[in-house]
Amino acid sequence: FSQNFNLNINLKDGSTVTFSIDDIQKIEFGNITGIEDGDKLHQFVQSFKLLQNYPNPFNPSTTIAYQLPKTSAVNVSIFDINGKLVKEILNETQNEGHHEVTWDGASQNNTRVASGIYIYTVKSGEVMLSKQMILIK
Repeated sequence: FSQNFNLNINLKDGSTVTFSIDDIQKIEFGNITGIEDGDKLHQFVQSFKLLQNYPNPFNPSTTIAYQLPKTSAVNVSIFDINGKLVKEILNETQNEGHHEVTWDGASQNNTRVASGIYIYTVKSGEVMLSKQMILIK
């Protein structure tokens, strides 16, 4: 589950500078108050991303956040460590941008699940991303 991230900065002269995220300690953007052109918002979300849930570990609920680069059918589901479906949280078409859903630690029939490791998946179109989370009672 190791990932490497880079920050690419496109300079006015047309060149690009790349920094490893490990090398970055702080980034400040001065005088930015908003996005001037709403049509350009999609430039900020260029790929389908699944973020780590928070809090993690959690009790009694946690938030799952993800980003969509375009409008698509989205399914958010929770599975136990054996791969058995615990709960389908969301199954609908959503617009591009940042989205969040909350899982309350309950199964499909609304009973509280046991402490343990669970896997959440977010499927957008043909792509499915998964991460682990821990419920502690």
